[in-house]
Amino acid sequence: MTQMWRHMTGAERILEVLLTRRSVSPRRLQQPGPNADELDGILQAGLRAPDHGGLHPWRVIEFRAQNREALAWCFEQEKLRRDPLASPSDLKRAREHATRPPLLLGFVVSPRERSKIPGREQWLCAGAALGNILAAAHQLGYGAIVLSGERCFDETLARQVGVQPGEYLAGFISVGTIKEAPPQARETLSQDVWSCWQGNDLAGPDTLPDQPILPSDRMPGS
Repeated sequence: MTQMWRHMTGAERILEVLLTRRSVSPRRLQQPGPNADELDGILQAGLRAPDHGGLHPWRVIEFRAQNREALAWCFEQEKLRRDPLASPSDLKRAREHATRPPLLLGFVVSPRERSKIPGREQWLCAGAALGNILAAAHQLGYGAIVLSGERCFDETLARQVGVQPGEYLAGFISVGTIKEAPPQARETLSQDVWSCWQGNDLAGPDTLPDQPILPSDRMPGS
């Protein structure tokens, strides 16, 4: 996929970097994580996401090293609420989810309910911001992943980490230096997510093309 950009520079090289982004498990991360300036840059990238109305309907919560053991206890208790018979190894894994990542952020969606901007657009903005955050971490040379799961639906945990009524804990972002490369991404063709509208409901059958238009048939710049 990225070989087509091998002899290009500038914008094409940036695209090549984006095409190599992969989610990296916390088990494959090590210190150091981003410093304060790098974290600020990562968040600024999130703030550059499309945002109808400029609402910024999302925020992050940083869990610093001195508070990780307290967060690990919260994760352990959440696991026990969900599974009172959880094994010691299950509880250990739950705690490690809080203590292992070099940088750990909670990603919170904060829809503005009284805004004229539809809720679904605000969620799309938050998702775009999250994508920018992950891409920015990758651009800086770090590995990153966002993990959600049942933990994010636990109201007690949400309150413990500071999620307010009307907000949603979407996931936990782990960022750090890659110590072990993740498996290669499965190749996906752009045609799997691409289509071209041909005006079937507006034009008569005599005006429709005999063959569907493929991505390779598009004119440059179209």
